[in-house]
Amino acid sequence: MNNFISRLQFALVSISMIFFMAAFAAAQTRVNSGARGQASQKTPPSSKPTGSGRATKPTGSNLSAQQQQNIEKLQSDLNAIKQGSQVTQSQITALKNDLMAMAEGATKPDPALVEKLATDLANALADGKLSNAEKAKLSQDLYAVMNSANISTAEVNKAIADAQAILQASGITKAEVTTVVNDLKAIAAEAKSNMPSSSGKFKGRKSGGK
Repeated sequence: MNNFISRLQFALVSISMIFFMAAFAAAQTRVNSGARGQASQKTPPSSKPTGSGRATKPTGSNLSAQQQQNIEKLQSDLNAIKQGSQVTQSQITALKNDLMAMAEGATKPDPALVEKLATDLANALADGKLSNAEKAKLSQDLYAVMNSANISTAEVNKAIADAQAILQASGITKAEVTTVVNDLKAIAAEAKSNMPSSSGKFKGRKSGGK
């Protein structure tokens, strides 16, 4: 009799252990499933960058509506400077503001260099004769130079060469053309030198920085 009771107790303990292990396994499965569900809700879907991080190149059909508006504003202020007129400070300031508004991205031109360009360009235009079409093309060239950090050196050099050809054909003196071209080259060189390197550090300092 005692042997039978011992066997019965053993069987009951075994059955209890089996039920306990099954219940524990089921509970663990529910915990793991809940953890995976929470992780999937918290983790945002991965996204890949769609571009290089640079501004849209300011050339041709790549111009955005805002870029085109900036160019048209500059062209309008260039048209306001008439041949043989006396250039005013307000006209120079308008040109400077137009040019600075054109610069996109983190690397901006030195305002002092831009103001010098605006002054020299305004005085040169007052001595020359440019058609509206030439001023429109000149505006695009200026846009490219103001965004030198966002385009290739070859594109920058082409824009400067185009601007030089336009100014030379307008009757502006060689000295004035050279001055404006040097201003453009200074802005382009300063922009390239201040571009961040692959390590994230800037290659140089802005000429107006302290």
